[in-house]
Amino acid sequence: MSKAVFILAASALLLSATMLSAQNTVREACMPDIRKYCSAELGSFSRENVRACLNKNIKKTSPACQAAAKARRDAERAKKKGS
Repeated sequence: MSKAVFILAASALLLSATMLSAQNTVREACMPDIRKYCSAELGSFSRENVRACLNKNIKKTSPACQAAAKARRDAERAKKKGS
């Protein structure tokens, strides 16, 4: 029983680390695009507004930003499946 609990806890921690890593990757890859397409939202200091703007303009962004956003979306979906 304790082995199963440990595995579940380790999996949750790994998914959290993956999500944080994906978030940082998106921030690094997309910051030029965010500044270009979402400067008003960036000035509001609202992550939700910036994220919504980025999603709205994703087809205009660089390939690196699109790939990072896809990786984050995939990580979020994997976390939801594991929950």
